Amino acid sequence: MRQNKNRLLSLMIFFAIAVIGCGTDKTTDILKQDIAYLKSQIADIQKSNTDMEVKISGIENKLQHFEDKSKDLENQLFNLSAKVEEGPIIELPVEEKAAPPPQPEVKEIPPPPKEEIIPESPKPEKIESVPVQEKKEDELKSLAGLSPEELYKKAYNHFIRGEHDKAIANFRIFLDNHPEDTLADNSQYWIGECYYAKKEYTVALSEFKKVVEKYPKGNKTPDTMLKIGYVYNELGDKKSAIKELDDLIKRFPKNKAARLAKEKIKNIEIGK
Repeated sequence: MRQNKNRLLSLMIFFAIAVIGCGTDKTTDILKQDIAYLKSQIADIQKSNTDMEVKISGIENKLQHFEDKSKDLENQLFNLSAKVEEGPIIELPVEEKAAPPPQPEVKEIPPPPKEEIIPESPKPEKIESVPVQEKKEDELKSLAGLSPEELYKKAYNHFIRGEHDKAIANFRIFLDNHPEDTLADNSQYWIGECYYAKKEYTVALSEFKKVVEKYPKGNKTPDTMLKIGYVYNELGDKKSAIKELDDLIKRFPKNKAARLAKEKIKNIEIGK
């Protein structure tokens, strides 16, 4: 009886070992399958990463293109915002011009008689005209008689319309008659802007420097320093341009002109 029990126990142990052996083989197969699957997943991920890198590179190129465009737009917006700060165009009353004097009626001269007697030609009537110098003096007197705000707006309206020579003349009259007014530094600044728009960069540089020298604490100093950097760059003096823009960033780090100065320095350094 005891022997039968031992035999039965032995059979059970042998059967358990066989089952465990079978189970181990299956587990190994499953592990191999999992490893193969993971390898394929890793390969797919690596391929996806390569495709993603190509896409990212394309996106970076597009972003650089948009960034370059945004820099140009920022410069345009800066000029527009400066104009907006000065206020809208004020339509000043147009001076009525005197009607031109009536011209003498031209009568047809009859042909000379056969005796070939040449009649005396009629003397042209003298048309009295106001001397040009006198007109200019009258205009200067009328402008000088305007209030500082009216004269400034009149000059600024000329600038907005692209009438740069008239704007320069009016701003100079403002400075001659109101040198201590709060708009004096603005007037000097816009004289520089007029010459900059006309691409007369050497004169523009001289006019812009007057703003910094005469009105160092004025509200136009940051914008003026920015434009001085721009002018140096247009004249081909990259070193002076970067120095002026660096000084602007140090003196007015939170001003919008400082942000534009940083962008300009980057463009100068990469040769744009």
